[in-house]
Amino acid sequence: MELIILTGLSGSGKSTGLKTLEDLGFFTMDNIPFRFAGLILKDLQNSSRDNNVKRIALGLDIRTIIDANDFDTFFNEIDNLDIDYKIIFLEASTQSILNRYNLTRRKHPLTKDTLLQSIEDEIYLMEDIKDKANMIVDTSFLTAKELSRKIEMAVASFSKNILLNIHLQSFGFKHGVPIDADMIFDVRTLPNPYYLENLREKTGFNDDVYDYVMSFESAQVLYSKILDLITFLIPGYIKDEKRHLTIGIGCSGGKHRSVSFVRRLQKDLNSLDDINIYSIHREKERGNW
Repeated sequence: MELIILTGLSGSGKSTGLKTLEDLGFFTMDNIPFRFAGLILKDLQNSSRDNNVKRIALGLDIRTIIDANDFDTFFNEIDNLDIDYKIIFLEASTQSILNRYNLTRRKHPLTKDTLLQSIEDEIYLMEDIKDKANMIVDTSFLTAKELSRKIEMAVASFSKNILLNIHLQSFGFKHGVPIDADMIFDVRTLPNPYYLENLREKTGFNDDVYDYVMSFESAQVLYSKILDLITFLIPGYIKDEKRHLTIGIGCSGGKHRSVSFVRRLQKDLNSLDDINIYSIHREKERGNW
């Protein structure tokens, strides 16, 4: 049985995440109280030979906790069932969650004096499960499509016996810095293909743009230093049992130089053992090209 627990802060995108998991073939269950979830999993495990439910996704949040002991009881139960589970924790900045609730006018599951107090109390109450998470996703500035992509990559990585997932992301500084990146490299010091009329409308996916960016000695030196630093740090991240490493490569518009660097990094890092390499081009997904 493959089990993914999708949890996190209210208003951080759990509904979108569960829909993505359902599209990936998971049997999804949402808002089941912690104290009953273990019993349901036990029943499904016992009957798994007689049904087709092999991939299960549980949506659990603050609404499913009845008392303080539910959290520990639930994880003790699934540990005793010897189920290999993974936890994806969704969060967002307090301001982002405030904006979402004000926009939808929905009621927060914690009824406190103010919406802000409800959000802050939930952050505190969910700390324990966040500490157990295999992957934490900050959805503050993610579109639904970007969140779905991250969950798809997480599921793919969970099903493989790998030590580290490296997520390469090109972006444009003029559209904001990705807040979920562990490392960010700035390649704006390199000559910009935007100022060449024959390259302006193309991207780093085009060979003539890529060749132009990489033709300069400054680009080769910068790339070499970035690659050396990443490969130097990887063993440390693995030793620290970090499963996901997000690296942002930024230029002005996120279309030429950053895409070219991500393209080459993906090729060079793919040769490493026990590591998955993913690439995302944020501005393409957001329609900024």
